[in-house]
Amino acid sequence: MTKDEAETSSPSPLRILMVAAEAAPFAKVGGLGDVVGSLPRRLVEGGCEVAVVLPLYREVLLGGHDLQPTGRQAELIHGGVRRSSPVFERINGGVRYWFIQEDSLYDRQAVYGPPGGEYSDSAERFSYLGRAALEAALLMDYTPDVVHCHDWHSALTHLYMESTEGTEWIREAGKVLTVHNLAYQGVFEPGVLGSLDLPRDALRERILDPGGSVNFLMAGIRSADLVTTVSPTYAREIQSPEMGCGLDGILRGLGDRLIGILNGIDYDAWDPAGDPCLAMPFSGKDVSGRQENRVSIRNLLGLEPDARAPLLAFVGRLVDQKGADLLASALPRIVEENFQVVVLGAGDPGLEASLQEVSMPLAGRVSVNIGFDESMARRIYAGSDFFLMPSRFEPCGLGQMIAMRYGAVPIVRATGGLIDTVKDLEETVDGNGLVFREAHERDMLAAIRRAGELFRNGRLGEVVPRILSLDNSWRRSAKRYAQVYRKVLAGERK
Repeated sequence: MTKDEAETSSPSPLRILMVAAEAAPFAKVGGLGDVVGSLPRRLVEGGCEVAVVLPLYREVLLGGHDLQPTGRQAELIHGGVRRSSPVFERINGGVRYWFIQEDSLYDRQAVYGPPGGEYSDSAERFSYLGRAALEAALLMDYTPDVVHCHDWHSALTHLYMESTEGTEWIREAGKVLTVHNLAYQGVFEPGVLGSLDLPRDALRERILDPGGSVNFLMAGIRSADLVTTVSPTYAREIQSPEMGCGLDGILRGLGDRLIGILNGIDYDAWDPAGDPCLAMPFSGKDVSGRQENRVSIRNLLGLEPDARAPLLAFVGRLVDQKGADLLASALPRIVEENFQVVVLGAGDPGLEASLQEVSMPLAGRVSVNIGFDESMARRIYAGSDFFLMPSRFEPCGLGQMIAMRYGAVPIVRATGGLIDTVKDLEETVDGNGLVFREAHERDMLAAIRRAGELFRNGRLGEVVPRILSLDNSWRRSAKRYAQVYRKVLAGERK
C-alpha cells in the first residue's frame, strides 16, 4: 500500500471487549447501566465490533431476555474454589452480550446487595467477573483490540490480563478504564487479597493502598493505559484533594492519560414524540402537547389545577450527594414562591421521612413519591416546567439531559457534568437552564426565584423549543471513545 492509499483508506474496525457489572435492559441499578446499555450500540453503528461481559444475575434470568447457551464453560479455580461457569449470549443492537452464570455468586435477590448495603463476598463476586470475562473472550474466539472496563467492579480485569496464562493475545490489547463515580472504589480488608488469585507480588502491591486496604478501583487506574471519566469538568474536579476521594495524586499523575468524555442519553429510548407513557406526544416543532402533560401529571398526583404555578420536579436518589436535603429544608419556601413541587425517588430513609413530613401540610402543592416508577418519571419529565438537580457533586448526570429532551428547563448546581451540559440563560444567548454556584439553600432558592420570573414573563415559550432541539445523544460521545481507543492502540500507553 502506498502512502497516499494509506492516508485515504478507512481504518479497520475496532474490536472492543467491555466488562461491567450492569447494562440496560438486562440489569440496571443506576447510570452505569444506562451507559453500558447505550454506548456499545453507538460504537457498533460507528463501525466497531463490541462484546460486553456481564454477570448472569437472577433478574436477568427472570427478565425474559431470550438468552442463548453458547455451549462453552469458563473453567477456573478462583479463591480456592473450582468453578465451571456456563456462558450465555444475547445479541442486542448488533452488540454481543455474554453472561457468566455462577449461581453461587450472582443468583441473588439484588445486583449489589440488600438495601443500603452490599453482599459480604463482593470482592470475590467481582474479581471473578474480571477473570471469567477474559476466559469468555478466549472461549468465544474473540480477540479484542481494547478491553474497556467500567468502575471498580470490573477494574481487576486489567490485572488479570497481565497474569493469566494462555492469554498472550489479550495481553497485547489496550486497557481503558472508565470511572463513573470516584466515590465508589471497591475497598476491602487486606484479608481478601489471598482470594484474588494475583500470582505476582507486583500485582498485589498495585492493589494495596497506603493503609494496607485492598482497593479495586485504584488497581484499575494504576493498570490502565488510559482512564476516562464521564464529563470533562469531573475529570478536572477529581484531581483536587477536595473531590479526589484519596486518589487525586494518582489521577494527577496520569496527565493527558485522564480524559473526560461526556455521557449521552439514548434518544430512541427517551423520545417525547413517541413515548407511550405520555398523555400526548410532542416535539421541538410542536410543543403544544406539553400542556396536556402538565394537566395529566397534576391530576395523577393530586396537585391543584393552578395554571399560574410553575411545576418543579426532582427525580433521583434521595441522598445528600444529590442535594435532596437542601430540597427537604427549602420545600415550604419554594411553595411560598408559588411553585408546585413533585418528588420521585428513594434513598436515605431519614431523607425520605423528612420529605414526607414536610410535605404533609403542603398537600395540593407538593407531591412526594417514595420509590421509583419509570412510567411516572417519564410523565413527570414531560409535564414539569423545571427540573431541579442541586447536587453536591455529579460526575455526569443523566437527569438534566433527559429533562431537556422532554422540555423541562434544568436548574442545576455548577458541578461536574451539570455545568458541562447546562448554560445559564442570563450568561449566554444560547442558554438552556439556570445554574447556581454553592450547595446552599440560599443559592438554590435564588435560582428557583429566577425560574419563577422566567415563567411569569413568558420566556419559557422561547426556551423550551430551544432545549428540545439540543443533541445530547451518544453519537458525539461514541466518536470520542473510538478516538480514545485508537489513541491507545497508536502506542500512547503507560
